[in-house]
Amino acid sequence: MNNIFSETQSTGANYMPHIARVQPWAKCAASLLKGPVFDDEDLWSKMMLYKTELIMWFEQIAIELIIDQRDGYAYLRQLELDDKGTTVGLVQRRGLSYEVTLLCVILRKMLDEFEINDTNSRNLYITRKLLRVELETFFKEKANRMKLIKELNKYIEEVADLGYIKKMKNDSNVSEDDRFEVRRIIKARFDEDTLEYFLNQLKQEIA
Repeated sequence: MNNIFSETQSTGANYMPHIARVQPWAKCAASLLKGPVFDDEDLWSKMMLYKTELIMWFEQIAIELIIDQRDGYAYLRQLELDDKGTTVGLVQRRGLSYEVTLLCVILRKMLDEFEINDTNSRNLYITRKLLRVELETFFKEKANRMKLIKELNKYIEEVADLGYIKKMKNDSNVSEDDRFEVRRIIKARFDEDTLEYFLNQLKQEIA
């Protein structure tokens, strides 16, 4: 031990024996526990390199690592431990408000239409103005429509925090012409059945 302290004093480096036990994919695991990881992030290549180790490690704590390499995203899903739906409770579940759910459904619908009709572009980009126009079609009552539009920016930020959209220009200014990329991970949260259910609900509300 004296030799270790002598070496530390001579080199100025701190002795950290735990470093040797840290897995090279530790940052990937920590990032996934915070939220989705995308292929335009620095960690993506390392996560692909160690995806087998990550999948096996998360399985040990009852969590499934979902990786979609084609669409470029990865996220965690908790495994149910019994028929009551009990989970380890490690991944935070976020309930969505009606307004945020509505915005996500519209984005998911727009993404479907884009993938069917636009074969030249890989990604869908939308603006605040376009979202506002789309939202207005779902409200018959002017008061409700005006309330939602007034707080639209707040809901957009919530959807961005979920990882479903990404602002293309990283600044604090807000403009109707701000562009956002619609992330395909939204298809994992709102699959075809979920989308159809919500769209039917919305049609009944505005009928």
